[in-house]
Amino acid sequence: MQTPKPKSVPRGWSVRRVAPAVASLAAVVALVAASGCGGSDNTYEAPPPPKVTAIDVTTREFAPYQDIVATVRAMETVEIRARVAAFLQSIDFAPGDIVAEGETLFTLDPNEYDAAVAGATADLRAAKAQLQLNKELSAKYQAAFDQGAASDIEILEADAKVEVAAASVDQAAAKLRSAEIDLSYTTITSPIAGRIGEDLVSVGNLVGRGEPTHLATVTTTDPMNIYFEITEKDFLAFRRQLVENGEDPDPRNKYPFRVVLPDDTLYEIDGAVQNGIIDFADTQIDRSTGTISVRGVIDNPEGYLRDGMFVRARIGEPPRNALALPAAAVLVDMAGSYVYVVGQDGVVVRQGVETGVSVGGYQEIKLGLEPDTTVIVDGILRARPGAKVNAEIVDIETAMRRLDPANVPPLDEDA
Repeated sequence: MQTPKPKSVPRGWSVRRVAPAVASLAAVVALVAASGCGGSDNTYEAPPPPKVTAIDVTTREFAPYQDIVATVRAMETVEIRARVAAFLQSIDFAPGDIVAEGETLFTLDPNEYDAAVAGATADLRAAKAQLQLNKELSAKYQAAFDQGAASDIEILEADAKVEVAAASVDQAAAKLRSAEIDLSYTTITSPIAGRIGEDLVSVGNLVGRGEPTHLATVTTTDPMNIYFEITEKDFLAFRRQLVENGEDPDPRNKYPFRVVLPDDTLYEIDGAVQNGIIDFADTQIDRSTGTISVRGVIDNPEGYLRDGMFVRARIGEPPRNALALPAAAVLVDMAGSYVYVVGQDGVVVRQGVETGVSVGGYQEIKLGLEPDTTVIVDGILRARPGAKVNAEIVDIETAMRRLDPANVPPLDEDA
C-alpha cells in the first residue's frame, strides 16, 4: 500500500496572508511620522542636575569614649563565722535583708559561756582576797621587823607573797575577760552595713567546733566598685592626651566614667546619668595580657548594681576639636574612605579622607578636608564625580534630621 503524500500549501497563500499585515504596519508608521512633523526641529535637552543636601564643614568639639567590659564588686565583703563552739539557737534575719552595722544576726547557746564567766568571776574574787591577806601579813611582818621581832628573810617572803597574789589577781582578771569575750561571741552581729545572703546553717546545729563555721556573708551595697582593664596602648594614648590638654596624667579620684548596664542603657539615679570616679590604677602592666587593672567607684543608692554583675565602663577621652560630618556622608571602598565634595560650578569631586572616631552618628575627619568645604551628605547616590549637582546647603543638625529623623543626637551625647 502506498502512503498518500501530504498536500502542499500554495506559496501564494502565505504571501497573500502576510501582505495585509505589512501594509497595515506601514500605514501606522506613516501616520506616526506625519503626526510628529510640526515644522519645528527636534533638539535634546539635558535633565537638570540632581538635587542633593550638603553642609559646609566646620570644626567642632569631639568627646569620644570607649566602652570596656567591667565587673561590679562590693567595696566590702565579710563572712560571718561562729568564733566559739556552741549550738545555733536562733537566726535573727531573713536572707537578702539589708542589715545595719551591729545588728544581731545569730544567737548561740550561751549556757556554757555563762558558767565560764561565773567561774572566772569567783576565781578573781578569791585572788583579790588572797592579795588582801598577803598585804596585811606583809604589813605585820614589817611592824615586827621594826621591833626586832622578825628577820630579813621573813620580810622578803612576805613581800614576795604580795607580788604573787597581785599576779594571781591579774591572771584571774584576764581569764574573766576571756570568758566574757567568748560569751559575747554567742551573740553574732554584723560588722558592716549591707545586704546579707543566705543562712548556711540551720538552727540546732553545732557550730564553731574545730574551726570557725561560715554562717552567712554580708556585702556592702552603696557605693560599689567597678573593675576593668585597659590595654597598655590605650593607657599610653590616654595619658598623652591628658598631658596635651594640660591636665593631670594621673586621673585618680578625678577622672569620671559611666556605667552601661547589661540591657545597654546608661546607669541612672533618679533619672540622671550617674558618673563614677576612677580611684585606683595598678602600678604594673600584666605581662601575660598587656593590660593594666583599673578600679572605679560609683554610688548605688537604689541597689541596681549587684556584686558580680557584668557591665561596661564608658571611659570618655579628653575632648578635642575636629571636623565633623554625619557618618553616613563618609563612603568606603578598596581605596579607603572618601566623601563627595561640591566644587566650582556645582561639579562633584571625590575627596579621600582620614577618619577618626565616630560618636553619636558624627564622624571625626582628621585629614583630607578643610573648614568650609562643601560636602554632600544626603542624595549621595545621585551624585557622580565630574557631574553637576544642585546642592542645598544646610547646617549639620538639619542634615542629621534628614538622614535619620528618629535619632538626632547632639554632638556630645553618649548614646
